[in-house]
Amino acid sequence: MIAGDEQLLAIHLAGREDQRYVRAIRRLEAMINDYAGLPLPAPQRLFLMDEMRALPVKLEFPTYSAERLAAQFLEEGRTLRDQAALEPSGVSDVWKLTAPGGRAIALYRTATVVSAMRGLASGLNAALSVTPPGGARDRSGEWMPAGMALPGWELALLPAGGRSVGGQIGEPLDEIARRQTASYLWIGFLSIAAVAVSALIAAQALRRQWRVARLKADLVAAVSHELKTPLSGMRVLVDTLLEDEQFDAQKTREYLEMIANENSRLSRLIENFLTFSRLERNRQKFDLLDAQPEAVVRAAVDAVRERFQTNDCKLDVAVAADLPAVRADQDAMVTVLLNLLDNAYKYSPGEKRIALRAFRENRRVVFAVEDHGIGITPRERKKIFRRFYQVDRSLARDVGGCGLGLSIVEFIVRAHGGAVTVKSEPGKGSTFSVELPVETPA
Repeated sequence: MIAGDEQLLAIHLAGREDQRYVRAIRRLEAMINDYAGLPLPAPQRLFLMDEMRALPVKLEFPTYSAERLAAQFLEEGRTLRDQAALEPSGVSDVWKLTAPGGRAIALYRTATVVSAMRGLASGLNAALSVTPPGGARDRSGEWMPAGMALPGWELALLPAGGRSVGGQIGEPLDEIARRQTASYLWIGFLSIAAVAVSALIAAQALRRQWRVARLKADLVAAVSHELKTPLSGMRVLVDTLLEDEQFDAQKTREYLEMIANENSRLSRLIENFLTFSRLERNRQKFDLLDAQPEAVVRAAVDAVRERFQTNDCKLDVAVAADLPAVRADQDAMVTVLLNLLDNAYKYSPGEKRIALRAFRENRRVVFAVEDHGIGITPRERKKIFRRFYQVDRSLARDVGGCGLGLSIVEFIVRAHGGAVTVKSEPGKGSTFSVELPVETPA
């Protein structure tokens, strides 16, 4: 990006009598015309073209008109519509054709469209007359709409060298119209749209392949790393016990408790990987039945009770009375709460104060998990539901995890017609809220 500007500065500083003056101009001309090798932004390329055209040397910029037209179109600030049809671009005498998805757009001047359509009748004993929307047409012809792809455009076929009589076209025109009018109009539309649509399809296919390849690489790396850590820990503990000639009861119990903790951590990792795999392959099935919020909370608390029963951890559970049933898969919702509780535990260094609440808010039942841990910055809150994303990677290496928990939570909650939100402040903790619609109105 800097090379072009520096080359232009060198040309202005050099005198015309300098032997390098013309060579420098030709070199910059080649750089500007090189779209494959030099990634110049469009505004900079257009600026360099304008500066070079003012020099007293004959230069060729085949894309200058296109660059100028694109800049003029962008200055109008028109939004793109996902409609495969020629539309006014907002720039005088210019039309736009938007590809599906609105990611690609082609701009055509009226004269270009008219010339391309008239070329369809070349080689036939007929002439094609084209009138753009709002244009004045020849009343002597028999006019017809150009089709849905060209709204407002009108066409008329006339025998070569002849005209219509009394508004009626002679026999040669009738014969041509019956056999070829429809096919040629479609060919005209496809010729205009083929390049944009083909490029869009190719880009989407490449993007999809890139995402799949990256996902596979991330998954393999995460599985290898996260499974290695607890397995290595258990192996060290077992080897240490086996080295003792006589087993000490207290030491053996402490080591077995640590092995049990590593085993639980390993089980949670494997379960998350299996759930993620089923979600990616659309194999996860949910049995949506009437589920009581109190039963969901009780099952989640029972699953973490032993782990949370330590001197440095306090779990406060509060469930509002008479909560209505929700249409949900109870096991899946327990998985949601377990992931949120697990995150609250892992990302609360030191003394852990965690609260799990269930209450009703309007026509929804809300499950909220609150902690007083490290918190999340506003910038990080936009990324935490991405797969394999971790807020604090250094802390994640110590406590375990591969960044799948929240992505699984979001998928399950959305599949139940609910929503998950987060409120957090760095250093003061986070509150994750899962909202589900109630089964029956009160």
